[in-house]
Amino acid sequence: MSSSVFSYALYALFTAALLAWGVFTRLRHPRYATLDGIVGRMMRHPALRWGLWFGWAFVGWHFFVRGSGAFK
Repeated sequence: MSSSVFSYALYALFTAALLAWGVFTRLRHPRYATLDGIVGRMMRHPALRWGLWFGWAFVGWHFFVRGSGAFK
């Protein structure tokens, strides 16, 4: 298995877990925090907003740019 296939599989697993959490919390809304509620709270604080942006950039760089062979 190549590293890019592994990266895409890992990204797909992470995305599936987020989607499953989103569906689960929509069904049990009063009891658990939804993804948009969590992200909304994070976006209120500048340090967490930057952390969220850097995390998103890290995921994009490591799963897509490095795995695409763009720098070979």
